[in-house]
Amino acid sequence: MKNKILNNRILKIFLVIIILISIILFGYFVINITSVKETIENIKIPEINVEADFEKLTDEGLEYSINVNVFNPNNIEIKITEFSIALKTDKNKVVGSLSIKGGIIKPESTSTFKSKSEILFEAIDAEILKLTINGEVVVKLSNFNKNLSFSIETKVIIPDIADFIFKNKTIDIEIPAQFKLRVKGILGIVGVKIFNPSEIPLVLKNVIFRIYRVDENKKTLLGEQDMNPDDISTKEQIYVNAEILIPFRKFFFSAGLKFLPDWIMLEIEGNLSIAGTRQIIPLSIKAYVDPHLIRRLDKT
Repeated sequence: MKNKILNNRILKIFLVIIILISIILFGYFVINITSVKETIENIKIPEINVEADFEKLTDEGLEYSINVNVFNPNNIEIKITEFSIALKTDKNKVVGSLSIKGGIIKPESTSTFKSKSEILFEAIDAEILKLTINGEVVVKLSNFNKNLSFSIETKVIIPDIADFIFKNKTIDIEIPAQFKLRVKGILGIVGVKIFNPSEIPLVLKNVIFRIYRVDENKKTLLGEQDMNPDDISTKEQIYVNAEILIPFRKFFFSAGLKFLPDWIMLEIEGNLSIAGTRQIIPLSIKAYVDPHLIRRLDKT
């Protein structure tokens, strides 16, 4: 009888202990669930900084690299599946786009995601481009998930295009000139040779050849001639020239009684541009010729 009573007491104590443990575990579970939900609900959007660096011109466009620096301000890790990046002009025309694979960003730390692409030549005409980044933050904790979409827009300044066309390179330019006697005057044949050292084709346009006589500080225009545009392929040299007939009266008597000028000045002005863009590089060249060569004029 005594053993039966003792066993009943032990059973009751055991049941009480089980009930107490269950209450404690349930309370912990409820508290833990509440804590996880609060953590998920209070997730902050990461801080994103974008660095764009334009590197070089190719025959396809302007190559650039993108660094996306992401800081996770949360106390749990987050994941970004992918960054979708678009570059647009001020008229919202897309001139470049790329996708960057994302990854996991650890709590209160920074990760950098990189990629390269190209923008179209026509984008070079814009001084500033709009860069838009879209993505989604994914958070998983216990059995709770949360997705947060984000969109960031920043501005990118287009650099001076001449820095890329002729970076560490020089343009070779020569100005050949000939003067020949003709019945109606002196024929000046003025030309220019230009070598394109860049990796992209250029266009020589708005070219004007001029010939002046120079007397001390006075400059007198003897004749001028404009030229049609001409393409310059990559690593290619072109030669263009103009024939300008100068009447004898104008050549010898433009400065009064002084027969020969101090110098004959050749001037060439024009623009170099990238095909398909409005970007231009002004070209202005002057050369001086000894007027005493008039004594050795070619009569052919």
